[in-house]
Parts: sequence; C-alpha cells; structure tokens
Amino acid sequence: MKNKYKATGFTRFLIFLIFFTPIAYIGASYYNGEDGIANIKKILNLDQSKEDMIRSKQEQIKSYQLKINELESEIKVLQEN
Repeated sequence: MKNKYKATGFTRFLIFLIFFTPIAYIGASYYNGEDGIANIKKILNLDQSKEDMIRSKQEQIKSYQLKINELESEIKVLQEN
C-alpha cells in the first residue's frame, strides 16, 4: 500500500529548521558565555512571575483607559465645533 502523503524536500527542510534553529541558538549563546535558555525565556516573557505579569497588564489597562478618555474628550470638542 502506497503512502497517501509524501513529504517534499522543502517540507523536510522546514521541519529540520524548526528543530535545528533553537538548538543552534542555545549552542551559540552558551559558546558566547550567555544563558541561551534564559534568553529565550526573556524574549517570550516566561521569566516573569504571575504577580509581575498581572501588575504590568493592569498598568496597560490603565494607560489604555486614559487614552480612551482623552480621545472621547477630543471627540466631544470636535462635535461641539
């Protein structure tokens, strides 16, 4: 019985890169004296505690609310003119 799907060379190449790229990055980081896994966690924001993430999200919400209030006041001023 023949396989229904056959992986092309490009598909194999992409699968190889998906696995090889993180390993190469971690290896290069360690070679340069850095902690590669910690760098990845920092990039993905995985090293923050839940309290820090909640606090940062609350700060973002407050800044967005202030911006919304400013824009609503601008809309009212423009509507009055």
